Amino acid sequence: MPIHKLAEGPITITVAATETVQGNYGEQVKLSSTDGTDVYISSLTAAKQLARLQLDLETVVGQTLHLEQVKKNGTTYTNVSRAAAGDVSAPAAARPALPAAAPRMTVAEAGVVYGECVAQAMMTLGLKCEEAGIPIDAAAIQSAAATLFIKVTR
Repeated sequence: MPIHKLAEGPITITVAATETVQGNYGEQVKLSSTDGTDVYISSLTAAKQLARLQLDLETVVGQTLHLEQVKKNGTTYTNVSRAAAGDVSAPAAARPALPAAAPRMTVAEAGVVYGECVAQAMMTLGLKCEEAGIPIDAAAIQSAAATLFIKVTR
């Protein structure tokens, strides 16, 4: 797993796991992100910064955090703050190139795509629920179709 050093710049991650480890500079907390990047911060800093956010090493899992180092009066501090879920950023070297923007669809084109999404949702979710004896309603199909539509149109 790649390691991001905060001295190289800030990072925003969604925490997948935490672990207390013995590092080169004493006890540290390893924050593993959902994309496989690890960030290490001192245990004392982690405890203070997470407590300020009303989190601990268990409740931070699943949270999206912005981590950075700041220098003030010649001293380096590590800041941890909450970030919006869409703000996740990988280190510059691991950041994939952004795809080109898709051309806008007309309402008619969107209708065709949505119709395909509804059909797919009925074939997959509807069929699987029917086979398992789980009751399903139109709202579930609509939700599954909307999820598919959003994914394929982005």
